[in-house]
Amino acid sequence: MTDGFIADHTYGSVSVSSWVEGEPKRSWWFGVKLTGEKPIEITTWRCDTCGYLESYAPAV
Repeated sequence: MTDGFIADHTYGSVSVSSWVEGEPKRSWWFGVKLTGEKPIEITTWRCDTCGYLESYAPAV
């Protein structure tokens, strides 16, 4: 397993969440810096019976 965080890219729009490797680097102006990082889109599966969610950030 690799340490990372989920980046939220929503300001007035809807987008797919993404996972970013490493610790978030705080930015005074933008919230979190993503310079040089490669976000990976997250895929989520839902159980039709119980609603359980399982999320993955597949290798690119």
